[in-house]
Amino acid sequence: MRVAVIGNGQSVHAMGRARAVATLGHEVRFFTLGPLLPCPGLDALTQPLPRGPLQAAAALRGFLGGLRRFRPELVHLHYAGGRLASLATLAGARPLVVTVMGGDVDESQHPGGLTWLERRATRRVLQRADALLVKSEGLLRRLEGWGDFADKARVVRWGVDPAVFRRDPDAARALRDRLGLAADDRVVLCPRILAPLYATHLLVEAFAGVVAAVPQAVLLLTEYRADPEYQARLVALAEGAGIAGRLHFVGDVEHAEMPSLLSLADVVAMAPEADGLPQSLLEAMACETPVVLGDLPAYREAVGEPPAALVVPREPAALGEAVARLLLDPARARELATRGRRRLDEIGLLPRELDKVDAAYADAVARAALRPVDGPAEWAARGLDALSLARR
Repeated sequence: MRVAVIGNGQSVHAMGRARAVATLGHEVRFFTLGPLLPCPGLDALTQPLPRGPLQAAAALRGFLGGLRRFRPELVHLHYAGGRLASLATLAGARPLVVTVMGGDVDESQHPGGLTWLERRATRRVLQRADALLVKSEGLLRRLEGWGDFADKARVVRWGVDPAVFRRDPDAARALRDRLGLAADDRVVLCPRILAPLYATHLLVEAFAGVVAAVPQAVLLLTEYRADPEYQARLVALAEGAGIAGRLHFVGDVEHAEMPSLLSLADVVAMAPEADGLPQSLLEAMACETPVVLGDLPAYREAVGEPPAALVVPREPAALGEAVARLLLDPARARELATRGRRRLDEIGLLPRELDKVDAAYADAVARAALRPVDGPAEWAARGLDALSLARR
């Protein structure tokens, strides 16, 4: 089947999922707007990000023209919101499969909230979809606030490929040398985006207590899509707490190097304000690295019972105490890491999740075949889609 995958060209997860779909034997082309990450082996097409009505019209023509030439038998949209979602509805994509990612249906992940046009664009995509793939049970419940989609929604966590994400001590040692870390440094890693939503400042504020308990502790932060002002705030916090020398920024780490970085870490920690099911949690589990999480409903669902990670209140003292506890108790850390790897086998193996994706594709094709031909009301709605695209 020819599958057009629409997603963020700067998301390693969206592009990785497109590659994964291709392993099912489908002919896949990836469509996006704006910058595109290197994607060897993936057929990809992008258009410049529109800035104003004229550029929006040009992007629309280029995007829809590319889709038309590809003649997809199914369109798979990653993220049920934003400009790409509007383009999918304008294209009249059918059968349409949508992966719900988190921020698209969870307004708590948008500090300023969603505008009326943004909410409308998301609801349109959810209504038009022939199948909805949702990353967690919690997001499935969040979806209920947008309408009754129970008959076409299913949980697909995607997960990780254990052949790629696995513990690699040799690669970890080589990376330690490249980063200039001492042999006895105890590494705490936060692999999340450096932006206020991900609340990395809570970990920086907690780290003075961690260093007091474990003087060899260092905090590594990746710089993927870093917010410069927020990063400067983290540096100021570390300097004020006297731990600037124990804070290291490791740059925009290539996705292929993430297994090495996760294997290097003694503990992975994250405490965002809101989240769906982070891929980084599953990747840490795959690499058998113990994890500390700020308490969110999605995390409790992911780690199961008994918990495969330490889930603690989202405040510095609790986070710091949990991190220090794992650094000081190797047996407890190994137990948690082992439990995490077992939990991954239960909820997050990519090969098994891909079977669910293929089943969703078959269901979407069958559902689309029963839908009536688009009438005047749908064409009028697409006119509003075009207007909202031009205004966003």
